Amino acid sequence: MSAVRAPPCFPWRPTVDPLVLGLLVGLASAAPLGPQNAYLLQVGLQLPTARAWGAAALVVGLDVSVSLVGAGLAGRLLSEAPHLRVPALVVGAAVLLVMGGQILWRTRPRRAPRHLLALGTTTAATGAVPGAAVGGWSRRRLVLGALAVTWLNPSALLDSSLLFGGLVASARLADLPVLVLGLCAASVLWTAGFVGVLRAVRARLVERARCWVERAAGAVVVVVGLRFAAQAAGVL
Repeated sequence: MSAVRAPPCFPWRPTVDPLVLGLLVGLASAAPLGPQNAYLLQVGLQLPTARAWGAAALVVGLDVSVSLVGAGLAGRLLSEAPHLRVPALVVGAAVLLVMGGQILWRTRPRRAPRHLLALGTTTAATGAVPGAAVGGWSRRRLVLGALAVTWLNPSALLDSSLLFGGLVASARLADLPVLVLGLCAASVLWTAGFVGVLRAVRARLVERARCWVERAAGAVVVVVGLRFAAQAAGVL
């Protein structure tokens, strides 16, 4: 009687493509409504098309740079110098509280003058929507706002250093370029899709709904800022 031979071992095991893995992780980290998406919500609803897409491109560039730094150096820096976490939280809390407070103050209920009420909800000659405040979005404000939700946002820095840094550390050396490419592509796809949807529905939103959406975004920014302040106080 011949001995029963063991079945051959399968050398193949299911794996996830590094590009797909980086894309999925990047989209999962970008999807929640946080300061960055609140900023994109503001520019997508208020600004003209060219300036809105310019602000979106600026956010993508800064977000990609944060991801690259987080995947490389930020994780090691925070692990070797944990005392830097408290200053990062304090600065981020201050920036986000100011930013959220400005949004809430700008969208506060106000009674329009009678001569404006007589004009209706839109201007026939220009199609402008009251409350858009296009003139208030200077280039300086756009740049500072984009910096506030990326490099000055401790949540983005910590998420990039912990999530992306750990993801890159667990990958093979040969897969790193493709993995990082997936992370960067996720930022581009999410920002372009989010702003594109906002531009598509912008004209259909009535002024009251627009104000409530912006107030919700401002409230999210304030809550995140308060959370950072509470974390800093707890660490101190």
